[in-house]
Amino acid sequence: MAQTGPAPRPREGANQSYVATLVAICTLGVLLAAFDSIARNVAFPLILHALKMNVAQGALVFSGAFGVTFLASILMGPLMDRVGRKRAFLLALLAAGLTSGATAFIQTVGQYVAVGILAGVCLAVLQPAGVLVAEEAPARWRGTLLAITHAGFSGGAILVSLIGSAVLPSGNWRMLFYLCFSPLLLAAVATFVLREPARSQEAIAVKRARDRIARGERLATNFQIDEEKATHNEWRQIFAPDLRRQTIVITIAGFLINFSPALVLALGVTFMTVFDHLAIGAASLAMAVEGFAVLVGTLVSGSLTDRFGPRNVVILWTLLGGISLALLAIRGEAGWVTAALGGYGFFGQGALSSWIRYVNDSFPTRARGSGVGFVNGIYFLGGGILGPILFGSFMQTGHAPVAPLVAGGCSIASALLLFMGRPIRPRLELEEIAS
Repeated sequence: MAQTGPAPRPREGANQSYVATLVAICTLGVLLAAFDSIARNVAFPLILHALKMNVAQGALVFSGAFGVTFLASILMGPLMDRVGRKRAFLLALLAAGLTSGATAFIQTVGQYVAVGILAGVCLAVLQPAGVLVAEEAPARWRGTLLAITHAGFSGGAILVSLIGSAVLPSGNWRMLFYLCFSPLLLAAVATFVLREPARSQEAIAVKRARDRIARGERLATNFQIDEEKATHNEWRQIFAPDLRRQTIVITIAGFLINFSPALVLALGVTFMTVFDHLAIGAASLAMAVEGFAVLVGTLVSGSLTDRFGPRNVVILWTLLGGISLALLAIRGEAGWVTAALGGYGFFGQGALSSWIRYVNDSFPTRARGSGVGFVNGIYFLGGGILGPILFGSFMQTGHAPVAPLVAGGCSIASALLLFMGRPIRPRLELEEIAS
């Protein structure tokens, strides 16, 4: 039943305590979701050697995995809007733990291809984690708390890269994937600790009261909800006249933005060993430095959105990140490569926390899940599926330096496109931004 009267508000202290717990669990969920893609990246040369695959063949697995990420993100959106953010988060954690952890036991090329592609579901954890935090966070801290949550990905990258730099020289790559079963434990904890956001509960209640609303009834809700629009199909909502332009702009921008992290996260270690001739230990350590730079850049970027608005920050950070990545086209020693990667990590990947806030702020609660899922699905469709194939081909054919030039150029084009997006003032409640 839909809520027919004002719901009792929790005490401020209790709510702050819950938000802190929520951010901790969602951050840990994002961190654990990062294990698969980062472990697969740093161990890639060893996996190729063990299974007797070449770079181009292995890159196809990354592309297939991002194809699964695309489908999972698209399906995750309506799922969040219809059954709730919490249930979607739990489902994503369970799928991530089961598929990614299985990589530790593969023995053949066929098994690696099947498990590696299915493990693309891991990145679908990011969508419900971000929406859960966005809908519970106080308006004045939404950017900072979303940045902390997204920084979990960097934390996972640092952890796996450091472990990789220690164990991979011995050839023991399977150890990294034993860690990938961890999301199963987190899902068990989250089941009993997390709640469905109040604004999401009301939006779901309105959707379930479609027939009553069609007869002219109105529901008493605490949050601003356009009840007539809320009863429409979610895809129709995000492409309705009030949201269409914003949906198209951020979707195309997201498609372009992901070519850069697709190069660094999927084939970064391989690029450094093929083009710059770094040892795998040095390349893995460079990835750890990049991960630390991402962590710092993510927190700085997200906190700045609370003062200057998410669109302005993501444009600047993405421009600088694209330039930094393009510098990798210049062959250098470990110091040069690590510095360029660090610049890209701070700005390019650091921009993604402000990007996540911008996407969440762009949609009303009634269709936020579907909007976030659709934009992120196309985000992975671009660089995720096409990137590894394209960049792997460049490396295989002896044109490795073209890869960072293309990836960096896509980031710059994405930043310029976002000037057409809607500016969003900071510190507004979600219902003040889009109803």
